[in-house]
Amino acid sequence: MRVSTEKTKKNRQNDRRAEIIGIAKHLFVENGFAATSMSSVANAVGLTKASLYHHFPGKDDLFAACVTEGLSDELLALRKIAEDSETDPKTRMRAVLEALYETFIFSPAGRMSPLIAEVSRSFPTVARAFHDDYMAPQHEILVQLLDEGVASGRFADIERKVYLHMVFGPIVTLSLTREMFATFEDLDQIFPVETLRDGHIENMLKLIGSSQT
Repeated sequence: MRVSTEKTKKNRQNDRRAEIIGIAKHLFVENGFAATSMSSVANAVGLTKASLYHHFPGKDDLFAACVTEGLSDELLALRKIAEDSETDPKTRMRAVLEALYETFIFSPAGRMSPLIAEVSRSFPTVARAFHDDYMAPQHEILVQLLDEGVASGRFADIERKVYLHMVFGPIVTLSLTREMFATFEDLDQIFPVETLRDGHIENMLKLIGSSQT
């Protein structure tokens, strides 16, 4: 009974931690690092400031958790697309690229990238964790799919690092610029995600020898 009670308590603590991280991510993204206080997070979560400090010793620790935790679901979804052997490589590559746009432009995890750029010199270990735990696995997934397409004769044998930079560069840049000018009323006219995404993906497919049919 005691073991069961302790497990239940730990599960509640984990759920509460995940809830705090989820809400804090949105606050950091919307307000920036400097303008997001522990008090504002505590109020949004429905905790006292003292209770929030029980979960996270300081804002730096909370920010680090927002960057390094809760990324597994997005990576799992990406792997599921890439490893669907019943679907041809071209269709999977298109779906993976579309998913990358979705995560970097619209998900809280992807939208943290401008904040990483903002505080990377102050928190180099956080920036490293974001790269190693989030971006590097995405690179690996894309390379594995590219390798499969090359092996099957569907894709051209392009240099992998070049392809990765050509894929991720425009996506990350779009994410950064949209956050930079997020207050513009004509943001979607200046940076139309769907138009830019579709053109970019089509060019990436053509580059590896696969065009839309």
